[in-house]
Amino acid sequence: MIMERVNFTEITDFKNRISWGSVFAGVVTVIAVSILLSILGSSISLYMLDPQSSEPTSGIGTTMGIWTAVALILSLAAGGFVAGKLAGRDGIIHGFIVWSTTMIATVVLVAFLAMGAVRLTGNILGSVASAVGGVVSGVGSAVGDGLSAMGDDSEGILSDIGFTGDVSRQEVRQDIRQALRRSGVREFQPEYLQNQLQAVRSDLNRSVRRLVTNPSDAENIINAFLERVKQRTEVAFRDVDRNDLTRAIANNSNLSQAEVNRAVDEYIDIIQSGVEEGRQQIDNLQQSVEQLRQDWEVTKQNALEEANRISNATATSALIAFFALLIGAAIAAFAGLFGARKTQEGYEV
Repeated sequence: MIMERVNFTEITDFKNRISWGSVFAGVVTVIAVSILLSILGSSISLYMLDPQSSEPTSGIGTTMGIWTAVALILSLAAGGFVAGKLAGRDGIIHGFIVWSTTMIATVVLVAFLAMGAVRLTGNILGSVASAVGGVVSGVGSAVGDGLSAMGDDSEGILSDIGFTGDVSRQEVRQDIRQALRRSGVREFQPEYLQNQLQAVRSDLNRSVRRLVTNPSDAENIINAFLERVKQRTEVAFRDVDRNDLTRAIANNSNLSQAEVNRAVDEYIDIIQSGVEEGRQQIDNLQQSVEQLRQDWEVTKQNALEEANRISNATATSALIAFFALLIGAAIAAFAGLFGARKTQEGYEV
């Protein structure tokens, strides 16, 4: 069996082919050039800002997106060249490692920023960080805008509807009130109508809170509320039977028949006045809720359209970032090769 001798000198030379000092210098160059180009990009966006225009930020997003990609490529080209120039050999490898090290450092930085650990270092990588973090921030904005458009506070909605559930209270004679109390008939009590309207008010409060916390089920919530209002008002606004009311007062008071008849006439007038006022409030409530339904549908549609627009923009930004990073890797590698050749040209081979 023939044993082949291993040349440990060649192995040592192979391990030392990567100059990490050169790679570090290249990464530092990427960061420095990124900061410089980010400042230039910021000045360009400020020049494009027109506060007097109806759309003061029009075109800024697209311009900055393109500029970020260009700045990323230029920064990586500079970093790759510096690494290859300093290493003097294997320029493609050194340039590619500069690219990969920069990407890893950027992802780590973005992760730390998401946790709020190193907020003060947010501008170190400038355009590089914005290219990688654009996808995350775009999706976050889409979700945030959708929620903001769909969610409103319950007090604001209740204020817009303006339903109080209160009716003007007319004084009922004490003896009549006592007679009605003794009768035990709930529908004859002076506060019956008021209680029914307050029950509608309480139902409205609960429905609005459900609407705010569960906007996706808005249609069912509104329909169910309107159905309950309809059922409650059919009972509350039902005409009082005059004969039953007469018997209730006569059997529970010491009034003569003539006095009972006058008392019944007075009380029926009070009930009818309250019913008319309550009916008007319920009609206004139903109209307001119907308007709320329409506004909610419009708001939901606008939110979905906005979320779709932002989603498309985010997808486009992600695609631009992908190709910018891919092109940046190739340019960093060839810039490293170019830098290494420049170093080799200065020495005799």
